Amino acid sequence: MSNSNSTKSQFYTLVTVFFFWGFLAASNGVFIPFCKSHFHLTQLQSQLIDWAFYFAYFFGSLGLYLVDKITKIDILNRIGYKMGIIYGLFFSAFGALLMIAAINSGSYAFILASFFVIALGFSLQQTCAQPFAIALGAPETGANRLSFAGGINSFGTTVGPIIVGFFLFGSAGGGSEAAAVDIKSVNTMYMILAALFIVVALFFLF
Repeated sequence: MSNSNSTKSQFYTLVTVFFFWGFLAASNGVFIPFCKSHFHLTQLQSQLIDWAFYFAYFFGSLGLYLVDKITKIDILNRIGYKMGIIYGLFFSAFGALLMIAAINSGSYAFILASFFVIALGFSLQQTCAQPFAIALGAPETGANRLSFAGGINSFGTTVGPIIVGFFLFGSAGGGSEAAAVDIKSVNTMYMILAALFIVVALFFLF
């Protein structure tokens, strides 16, 4: 019974990770207007924020594949899916803390790099999370667990822009209000995200 409860708690904690992916990825659309206005970016420069985020997924997944091929070592099987998620969460937490420094520095390149680091952690988490979700229970019900986790991911995608919009702008959208955003609000948002990443990682670990 104790082992069963532990497995369930790990799965429900894993589901929160699925929520994070959808929440933060969808929230980029709200955060971009703030960056464009605050740092006086062109449209192309502001869209590169999304590019940096999603390029990290491609880079992380392909990079892991190439390392496995070159070294002939299956890294994820060696460290385990759970530890892979933990490392990914810590990596994303580090990226969120970098984002605070990047915003305060006013460096556009630093902001792009911070988004890249956050998403690189997500890439590692996603690579591990789906097989881990299947492993946390009977194989015949693995598809059900993935469907539930996918639903939570979509829920995060739905509520992310709304929550971030109200948090930063006091409304669901940015628009002309983006210029009036208090930097302290942005810092607080990323401090909360970093803390959540670390808390979930520590729960998995201990």
